[in-house]
Amino acid sequence: MGSYSDYKNKALNSLEGKWSTVAIATLIFLVISAGINWSISVPMGNNWVMSYSTQGLWTLLCLPLGWGFVVYFLRLIRNEELGYGRLFDGYKDFLRVFIATFLYELAMVIGLILLIVPGIILGAGLVMTNFILKDDPQIGAIDALAKSWKMTSGHKADLVGLFFSFLGWIILSIFTLGIGFLFLYPYMYSTLAHYYEDLKAQQPEII
Repeated sequence: MGSYSDYKNKALNSLEGKWSTVAIATLIFLVISAGINWSISVPMGNNWVMSYSTQGLWTLLCLPLGWGFVVYFLRLIRNEELGYGRLFDGYKDFLRVFIATFLYELAMVIGLILLIVPGIILGAGLVMTNFILKDDPQIGAIDALAKSWKMTSGHKADLVGLFFSFLGWIILSIFTLGIGFLFLYPYMYSTLAHYYEDLKAQQPEII
């Protein structure tokens, strides 16, 4: 496996000439998943029960969109077709994608509730689930999670370090009122996609 800078440089090379495309894709994802979520809950005013229920339901409905967004960058580094309709591919395989992404998010929440560090390690171990689902249309949701955990064996700490290597960019993006995330998310997920490709190449018996 390469260094953090190796994967970041690969990501930048993959993104060259495509920044406007991926920024628009990120904007579409954020508007639908966060913007609409906020706009439909605002009219409910002080009815917190209804507001949180509506937000929760919308978040669940957007889980396949989140999958499509992450997988979008695996397609990008492979030079596959990048029409914005690809963001909604998760809805074509709704049940499998929904279950896998829901269990992933649930595991993250439980891990973070117990302790921050176990939650981070758990997230690192399951982070390849989305890519695995894309590459193996026949695999079940739980098997995809298990395969990600096995695939990242010996690399979880490295993946945590890879995430924290973006911490400065995350802070800077916050200070740009979130605009920076239109470019940071593509950078991060393209980097992760390249890491996945190397893991997969080293472990052909798993994928």
